[in-house]
Amino acid sequence: MAVIPEAEWKALAGELTVCGGTALLLGAVDSGKSTLAKYLIKELLCRGIRVSLVDSDIGQSSLGLPGTICMKVFNKPEDINIFKPERIFFVGVLNPAKRVSAMIEGTRRMVDISEAEGVKTVLVDTTGLISGEVGLALKIGKIRAVRPERIIALQRHDELEQLLSLVGDVHVHRLQVSRFARKRSREERIKYREEKFREYFDKSRLVEIPPGRVEFVRNGNGGAIDVRKVESGTLTGINHDEDTLALGIIEGLTPEGVLIRTPLKSLRVINRIVVGDILYTQEM
Repeated sequence: MAVIPEAEWKALAGELTVCGGTALLLGAVDSGKSTLAKYLIKELLCRGIRVSLVDSDIGQSSLGLPGTICMKVFNKPEDINIFKPERIFFVGVLNPAKRVSAMIEGTRRMVDISEAEGVKTVLVDTTGLISGEVGLALKIGKIRAVRPERIIALQRHDELEQLLSLVGDVHVHRLQVSRFARKRSREERIKYREEKFREYFDKSRLVEIPPGRVEFVRNGNGGAIDVRKVESGTLTGINHDEDTLALGIIEGLTPEGVLIRTPLKSLRVINRIVVGDILYTQEM
């Protein structure tokens, strides 16, 4: 789908070309944050600037999978055609309010990785949770953790003003939501997530992990959990320490271990399975 830019988007791209830094996108659900991010990536790449996208919209991720925070470095214009993540952080929920601390930690981690790659400009896409006590805590927590030079605020009216009053001395770009932005139904959102997972697990395989081979944990709950109490169909992150190497689906137990379906080819370095609250067999 072609992106039709607003005039103020072009001015913003010009400013990012000169200044760079980390820019965090804020906006309600269906405000066009992901579309704007893709436009800015393309514009900056055409001007010879490397860009990293950190996608922390765990419910409707454009770059990665639902339930994850991810990142990718774009080095040249043709990279935009391979819109897949390079690194992921498994949060394990679709509702960011359920894992606020993990959301903040995962976003910070992906930004740190981007900066370590020497990228001049980092764009951080966020969820549409912008109001209420939890929404404010999540967004302010991200801003404090990421320390962006800029906030790009997409508003229909003044729905972000309470949040923006709390951001301190960060430079804020206030933009109107594009006239082309379209609100999606709940059914469309569910279908989008289902298709993302279906494509990801299309060429997966069933592996058996012996007891004691890895630690089973939940993000934000701390400590190991008893995998025997985890429901079949539960989505997991397959990790080496804090790095999520792939996702998996718990499919059952055997006397020899835990059965997990995953596209990951080698289990040699994994030492942790992060158990989520998403059931692959139910509505996503």
